[in-house]
Amino acid sequence: MGRNPLCRWKDRSRHGWTAIDWSNEMSREELLAARIRQLERRPEDIERAAARVKEARIRNKARFDRTHRLRPKKIEEGDWVLVYDSSLDNQHRSTRKFVRRWFGPYIVRGVNDNATYHLAELDGTQITTPVAGKRIKAFKRRNEAEPNPGTDSASSDQEDE
Repeated sequence: MGRNPLCRWKDRSRHGWTAIDWSNEMSREELLAARIRQLERRPEDIERAAARVKEARIRNKARFDRTHRLRPKKIEEGDWVLVYDSSLDNQHRSTRKFVRRWFGPYIVRGVNDNATYHLAELDGTQITTPVAGKRIKAFKRRNEAEPNPGTDSASSDQEDE
């Protein structure tokens, strides 16, 4: 931290302005020749910088994935999910507090590498636009074997007798 990033390069003679001999007294022709050499190296420098940025982003994503647990169980194809209505996030009306924020359930039909999901209605109708993973949560279905919370199974047994 606090160091000049150029100090980290092992071979400075190949990189940008450090590759050119900048003496105090240069003629106009020497200065133009140095600038031309600098511009000729530009595509290579841009390519090298883009590769380093890409590597750094991949490393940062791997570190983030290791240190952050966003969901306890991955959502896979065939799972049922609910979708969050993020259009309400930037509204400040008092009526938004009573509006349904989660829609669904939907069935996951595909999972993309960029954490987006292709969904379908329960009847199989495909939803055309992919949905971001941060707007999805798993839908937990009730077991048919469990009694419904609003009914009393003991009273219904007595009525049958």
